Amino acid sequence: MVKEVISSKDNTRIKNYRKLHTAKGRKKSEQFLIEGVHLVEEAVNYNQPVDVIIIEDGFNHELNIDKFKVLYVSRDVMKTLSTLDTPPGIAAVVNQQKPGKVDYNRVLLLEDIQDPGNLGTLIRTADAFGFKTVLVTPKSADPYNPKVLRGAQGSHFHLNILQREAAEAAEAFKGIKIGTSLNDAVYIDDFNKPDGDIMLVLGNEGQGLSDETLGMMDINAKINMPGSSESLNVAIAGAIMMHHFKS
Repeated sequence: MVKEVISSKDNTRIKNYRKLHTAKGRKKSEQFLIEGVHLVEEAVNYNQPVDVIIIEDGFNHELNIDKFKVLYVSRDVMKTLSTLDTPPGIAAVVNQQKPGKVDYNRVLLLEDIQDPGNLGTLIRTADAFGFKTVLVTPKSADPYNPKVLRGAQGSHFHLNILQREAAEAAEAFKGIKIGTSLNDAVYIDDFNKPDGDIMLVLGNEGQGLSDETLGMMDINAKINMPGSSESLNVAIAGAIMMHHFKS
């Protein structure tokens, strides 16, 4: 059987896959594009709904992808599909899954996080410390942005990631809601980890949490910083907080 290799950048399927570089394209198709051996391997190992695996002709790998639909493309075509300066040789189109069962034991709520790198790191850190449900507000970066996917390193496939308005999510949560603020807050070292379900809420890089969201919190927490810096990057602060309140 002769292997078909797509070499035209104007191929209809290729043009449709390129639309996944945009939030509009991802929303319309309910699909997203992942790149690289590690992310494709994570998707395969965690039984994600992979629509197609795209491989550059001649690229060698050791993945077990016999049960998946495979599309071979030329190097030039792979360059048009990749968002990286150096395409990794393998990519996949994945269907967005419907929301699964929400684990309320540890919930991370992210209000208007703008930087895709921060969002990806926070999702990856949530995975590491047992925050199985991540709620992202509509004004945050798109969770399926290529930079977010790379930063999260496959953690999308281990978690339930949902889009919610901050007030709606906080009001519906029945456990302890812990906000983050530099004002009217207590140091995390000064109180014990609450029993039961916890929602940790992190805010926008520049503005922090909105007044409305802060007003819905049971506790406002901050990190003791004995050094000269007045603040931390939200992803770093979130990592410290999630470690403190880990499941």
